[in-house]
Amino acid sequence: MRILTIAVFSFVAFALPASAETCSGAIAHCKQDGSKHPDADSKCTAAGQACMKTGIFIGPYTRKVWRGFVKQ
Repeated sequence: MRILTIAVFSFVAFALPASAETCSGAIAHCKQDGSKHPDADSKCTAAGQACMKTGIFIGPYTRKVWRGFVKQ
């Protein structure tokens, strides 16, 4: 049972963006996480603009794909 609990927690903690349900929220989260990168603003904004069209956010550094965002 502990293994299942740990697996679920790990999935939630690492596979999902932290409460970013909109493309705008994903951009803000991306910029916060990418703060050590000098080009984070431009890359996160570009990923967010694509999200506004498709509802899919692709992390510019991790290349992880998150689907189902509200396009705002």
